[in-house]
Amino acid sequence: MDWAEASALLANAQRVLVLTHIGPDGDAIGSLCGLASALRGMGKQVTMAVDEGVPPDLRFIPGAGEVHAALDKVDVDLCIAVDCGDVRRMGEVGRVAQLTGRPLINLDHHPTNTFFGDTNLVDPSTVAAAEGVLNWLDYMQVELDETTAFCLLTGMVTDTLCFRTDNVTPRTLAKAQRLMELGAPLSEIVQRTVNRKTYAGLRLWQAAIPGVQLEEHVIWATITREMFEQSGFEGTDDDGLVSMLVQVEEAYISAVFREKPDGKVEIGFRAVPGFDTSAVAVLLGGGGHRLASGATVDEPLETLVPRVVALLKEAVRAGAPVVV
Repeated sequence: MDWAEASALLANAQRVLVLTHIGPDGDAIGSLCGLASALRGMGKQVTMAVDEGVPPDLRFIPGAGEVHAALDKVDVDLCIAVDCGDVRRMGEVGRVAQLTGRPLINLDHHPTNTFFGDTNLVDPSTVAAAEGVLNWLDYMQVELDETTAFCLLTGMVTDTLCFRTDNVTPRTLAKAQRLMELGAPLSEIVQRTVNRKTYAGLRLWQAAIPGVQLEEHVIWATITREMFEQSGFEGTDDDGLVSMLVQVEEAYISAVFREKPDGKVEIGFRAVPGFDTSAVAVLLGGGGHRLASGATVDEPLETLVPRVVALLKEAVRAGAPVVV
């Protein structure tokens, strides 16, 4: 953990670009906006960006309306990537960041992180990138305000499914309590994320669920471009379908294949404790955690789905459920 080096880079920078990964989730946007809020409190000029902008369901996060969906060029002193496991996950805004020639700080929590930054703050023991942001701000003794706390708690809530994942510790809950004491509204965050679904998202599920298959404790579904269009769903994710599928009693690993407009396929994986999806994700050019990972692959669904399902079956045979 290059705390001192990263802090020195930040101290010497006035204009900062903060970016996050393509297809951003609650932790990505919460970390992005939370860090930006704190940096502005330190007197920094901050630009935020993520390819295609903030998904509609996450626009309640303070500062989300200021996030750029694309960048032509940017004049900054420092770039910070949050919640990105590798260079490709930074997308097109990441390419623009690299073209600046400025130092890049890589702040992440994925075990598969490739340490692509000039300085790396990668801590797999944290439950979310938002927790890593909090740890860095604490290292620098930055005083947090309600806005920053709101953003960071959103990241922690969404990446832990409201503190239900197996990496949550008493220390995690203590940090969440501290953010609540600063004014972060836990009930509102849960209601807007974990507990809510749009009608378009429900229609997307309606289109995909008839095609769900379960074999050898692997359950999967496919979402085509036509399904996205017909449902009216504005996002590019599966609106939580992969997390719902892994709750099926007979399933140990779930996967959802999402066809993008450019023909590439985004895959999300989830697993119950005792199994590892990250190795399969890395093999496909992606990454993540043991129980939650993903990848983007340039291959037709017709060949990709059976190939990946076979790999997931191998992952099932290599593990054993912690709770039977």
